[in-house]
Amino acid sequence: MLTVSLALIPIFLVILLGYLLVHIRFPNESFWQPMEEVTYYILFPCLLINELSSAKLHGLNIIPMLIALMGSMLFIAFLTWLSRTILPIDGRGFTSVFQGSVRFNSYVGIAVAAALLQGAGVPLAALAMACMIPLANVLCVSVLAHYATHEPTHWLAIFKTLLRNPLILGCVIGISLNISGLLLPTPIQQTLGILGKASLPFGLLAAGAGLRFGAFKNNISGLFVSTLLKLLIYPLCVWGLCELMALDKQTSTIAVLYGSLPTATSAYILARQMGGDATLMANIITFQTIIAALTMPLILSILVVG
Repeated sequence: MLTVSLALIPIFLVILLGYLLVHIRFPNESFWQPMEEVTYYILFPCLLINELSSAKLHGLNIIPMLIALMGSMLFIAFLTWLSRTILPIDGRGFTSVFQGSVRFNSYVGIAVAAALLQGAGVPLAALAMACMIPLANVLCVSVLAHYATHEPTHWLAIFKTLLRNPLILGCVIGISLNISGLLLPTPIQQTLGILGKASLPFGLLAAGAGLRFGAFKNNISGLFVSTLLKLLIYPLCVWGLCELMALDKQTSTIAVLYGSLPTATSAYILARQMGGDATLMANIITFQTIIAALTMPLILSILVVG
């Protein structure tokens, strides 16, 4: 557990730094949104293209890993839907509980994968992310459309949104270059490498900047259910499927890592845009990020690393 903790402590310290910088208003409030947009639309895709285009994908247990991750996500989505009947919250609140149970923080995932497995972990993490992001978005947008806006789900609009997602595009470009055997010119590859390295600290700072410490006592049942499902049951489910399919240690580590991540800070934006309970969503994001600093080292060291 000490090895995992030492790898994760710097990551959560950078997240904490992001929160503290916002709290002291440095550099200023107008800085953070453009910085997150640069990270999301430029730096992170550069990392994905650079890592996936040069990764040795042959021999990786990609399909079993994706079965474990996506199967677990669907199972958690089903459990969350069942909890709707017992939670004392309205439809808007339920959408935030659902997002908190299903979505994951990509910035933290890539950073932890790089810290635990060095360069070998990033391509696997990127492949996991490329398949999980579309599924998570389809599930969450559908639930928001049904319970918050009470409008029919527009599948074509969801599909177009996914096609424009910079993280998915970065994965598609990187994998396409890898499969085709095309080599990027050295100056371009080095440029992508420099920009990609910047995505990790910037992404973690953005995650910290998005934390909102509100009244956790409000809707405590929704907060508890989403955190229990996301940070405990989800990774246990992933681990069980990995064991069932006898995945190797490296692949299992990445899979369980992604199962143990706190929910994404972008869930707050989606909740605000589609009429969900944005206040509850902000509380869930903040609470899970804090608790994940404790649960992730335990889960990873006990189940796969230790």
